[in-house]
Amino acid sequence: MSSLISSKGGGGGGGRGIAAGNTSGGNRHGASDDWDAPPTIKALFAFQVIWAILTAILFLFTVFKLTRVRSKITHRGPYLLLAVVFILFSISFTLSAAPIRVTFHPDVYLRIVFSSVMIGDFSRTFSSAAILWLVHIRGAALPSSQSDMSSPAVIRPWKRYVDCALVLGIFILELAIHGYTLDRNLAYLRTISAIGRYEEFVKVATRLRHVISTVVVLLAINVIASLAAIKVAHRRTKFTDPVINRLLVVAGPFVFVGAFIWMFADIWNTEHPTYDPGRTLAFSIIGDLSQVVVVAAVLSTIGLHRDSYPVESSSHLNRSSSGPPKAGY
Repeated sequence: MSSLISSKGGGGGGGRGIAAGNTSGGNRHGASDDWDAPPTIKALFAFQVIWAILTAILFLFTVFKLTRVRSKITHRGPYLLLAVVFILFSISFTLSAAPIRVTFHPDVYLRIVFSSVMIGDFSRTFSSAAILWLVHIRGAALPSSQSDMSSPAVIRPWKRYVDCALVLGIFILELAIHGYTLDRNLAYLRTISAIGRYEEFVKVATRLRHVISTVVVLLAINVIASLAAIKVAHRRTKFTDPVINRLLVVAGPFVFVGAFIWMFADIWNTEHPTYDPGRTLAFSIIGDLSQVVVVAAVLSTIGLHRDSYPVESSSHLNRSSSGPPKAGY
């Protein structure tokens, strides 16, 4: 079972949260005073604690910024979602660090591990949703000189529905797969007679991980393509949007890196299912750093709205011939 848990963690969150591997032995009531774990395990624990504290601080900073920036309630949506993402990330990192330092009963250990990975997956999905939400909001600021036929597909209503359906579908898929995998692990852990069917379950769980990895890559491609498309539309109309520029230049590359390391970790752990602390640490650092940079880049765009055209409809932009009206964000 430990091999499945290791590979499961590798496919979800770049190897994060599965480093403990201590479901048996040791002190089941807490951490021992003389922790003699290998340096790689201690480093992984330290990184999880750092990420948990950092994302908690970023959540507080998001709330502070939202209370200080005057904007329409409808334009706060992506940043309210971002605040939720920071909370989920902090919880995920905390749950990931706990079983590394503390030894739990196998049942509790499995629940903590799978909860950490599942919440981390949700955070990744919602962070992409926040970027897509911003793209749709900023798309409304495009000058009306672009006709409906020449406007990019990324700002059309049907694209908004597609993005919502994609994010919701991925969320439901992740919830169902993680729930099924945890339930089967607990069942095999408690029922000796079911051990004979465990190898078959491992194959099914591996295919399910591949499904999650595939939809994660598709969502990342959608995010990057949407940012690039709206940037091209801005360039055609000589329209400068610092929000999209920041997301494309800073967040875009790390969205790609995060999706790539996710897929690479899934494939690598499938081919090498034996738990390797060094491999887990490498996947964790790269994957988690990518996610933190992405959400931090989104957060940094709050103050940029005042430097660009207002997020209004095209008809409203046409009403003023003396220059752009005052920003409403």
